[in-house]
Amino acid sequence: MSRSLIACALEARTATILRVKSSGGPSCTVTACRTLGYGLEELLGPKAKKALSKIANAIGEWRDEPVALSISPSSLLTLPAWFPCCASKAERDSIARVEAGHFVREPGEWSWESMPVEHAEGSPDGLEHRLLLFSAAEPARGAARELAQRFPRVTAGLHFEPLARLTAGSDEPMAILELEEEYAVFLVSRRGRADYFRYWPVKHASEREFFAITELESSPLDRVQVTGLAADPATVRRIAAATPRALEPLAIPPQVSTTEARGFRASTGTLRAVAMAMATLADGYK
Repeated sequence: MSRSLIACALEARTATILRVKSSGGPSCTVTACRTLGYGLEELLGPKAKKALSKIANAIGEWRDEPVALSISPSSLLTLPAWFPCCASKAERDSIARVEAGHFVREPGEWSWESMPVEHAEGSPDGLEHRLLLFSAAEPARGAARELAQRFPRVTAGLHFEPLARLTAGSDEPMAILELEEEYAVFLVSRRGRADYFRYWPVKHASEREFFAITELESSPLDRVQVTGLAADPATVRRIAAATPRALEPLAIPPQVSTTEARGFRASTGTLRAVAMAMATLADGYK
C-alpha cells in the first residue's frame, strides 16, 4: 500500500519541505522539494505570523497528507536516564517529566524527548538506557500546534534520533560529525540506535574544531560522515588535516530515490527532512 507524507526540517533560518512517498519496505521516493527562507529565528521574531503562514501554505499543496516536523534547536541539554524495558511512550513521558522537574528551571518552557542508546554490557537488568534531550519549547511547540489546526496529522521531534535511525536494519555502524554555529555533535549509531552521542555547546569556532578533532581521535570508525550548517569546506579541511579519519559529506541513504524531485540537493535541511520522513514512515505515522 502506497503512503506519503510531508517532512519539514525547521532550522535556524530555513524550512526545507519534502514530499516523500513509500510503497512499503525501507525504500522511499522524494517527489517534491522546496526550501523557504523562514526558520526558527523568524518564528520567534516580529514576522512570526508571516513566516508560519508561508511555511503552512507551502505544505498546504498536499493538504490531506500527514506532516512530520524535524526540529533543529540552537542549543540542547542532555541527561542520561534509565527507563523500564518496554515502557510505553506515555510512561516514558511521565518519567521524563519528573526528571525535567529536577533538571531544568521552568520545565514548562522546555520540550524533551528520550533517544534510545545501545544496551551496554553490565547495564541493569530490566532497564533501558536512554538519553533525554531537552530543548526550548518555543517556537517549535507553537508551530506544531498551529499546523495541527490545518493538517490531519502533525508530529514533531528533534532531528538527532532520526539520524541515528538511518542504520536501522544494519549491523554496520555509522559515525556522524555534526557542526553547527552554536554546537557540535558526534554520533555513532548501529541497528538504528545510538552507540555513542556527545553534544558540545560552542561559543567560538576554535571550540568547534577542537571538539571535532578530539572526538575523531577516539572514534571507533575510520570513516566519518560530516553534516551541519557550519561544516563549510575550509573548516572540514582543517579538521581533516589534524586527524587520520576519512571525512566525507553525509549522503542521502541509498534506499531513498530523489529522481522525481526537481532541484533536489543534499543540503543539511534535506538530509534532516529525509531522516525524519524515513523514521515517521517506519513508525506508521505514530
